[in-house]
Amino acid sequence: MHPLSWVLPAPRVTTSSSHSTDDAAASEIALGYLQIRTVPSGPWNDPTAPELGEDEGRMLAEQWGIHSRTDWLGMIDHLCTVRRRRHAWMLHLGVRNDLATALGRVPTTREWLDAIAADGGDEHDAHPFVVGIEHIEREVRKRVGKEVVTPDLFVRTLDAYALGQAVALTTWGVALGYADVAEARLIIHRISIKARPSFVSWADFGLSYLAGRIMHWSDGTLDDESFAKFGDGWSDFKEATSTKRNGPWAMLPWPAPIELRSAQRIG
Repeated sequence: MHPLSWVLPAPRVTTSSSHSTDDAAASEIALGYLQIRTVPSGPWNDPTAPELGEDEGRMLAEQWGIHSRTDWLGMIDHLCTVRRRRHAWMLHLGVRNDLATALGRVPTTREWLDAIAADGGDEHDAHPFVVGIEHIEREVRKRVGKEVVTPDLFVRTLDAYALGQAVALTTWGVALGYADVAEARLIIHRISIKARPSFVSWADFGLSYLAGRIMHWSDGTLDDESFAKFGDGWSDFKEATSTKRNGPWAMLPWPAPIELRSAQRIG
């Protein structure tokens, strides 16, 4: 560590002066913040991904299998529908959601497992998933801060990961020449409409994103090692919710003012 680094303020989040940071369009593209940060493609509010170079573009096209506009649109649709879901995971989270609504609080581990058994599930098979999800929640809360990931927040869905990817993929499609900014804005708007009803706050969305990412890449094998390897996005989560860093999630309201579209020309 540089001897002066501890006294220097953390850098502010980079934005583009050519695009809005405080209207509905900004709130919509901010859904892709965590995924956009994983690939250095430019300021989070720029739908053109201006820093995505040719080599990075080829890598993304290969990684995602998007070698044409049709491929690109198909992948966005896949992320917004199939969402890498597993039936058992959805059932277990659904049981917890219903129980939390009935109790008016976050269920304990024992209550969650009992409810799964009462619903006809296998408690023994569900146990690794239950304790793994709770482990993610504790680790994210510890790292991001309990003032952001408050004790009443819990993972209710894993969908935010795929939805955030869909937003980022839309911007990368502009850089790859598959769409213009106006179409990208429309696609991101549609993704936002799909996403908003499932979450109550930016922190709720961020927690779901990280849990979905960890579950996907660990194949459900959750321990300290898998969190360290696949949960590293917690630092971007913390950045996004930091007022001092000018994080977009700290500045933009939830729910988004979807009906109040910017009067300025898009692009």
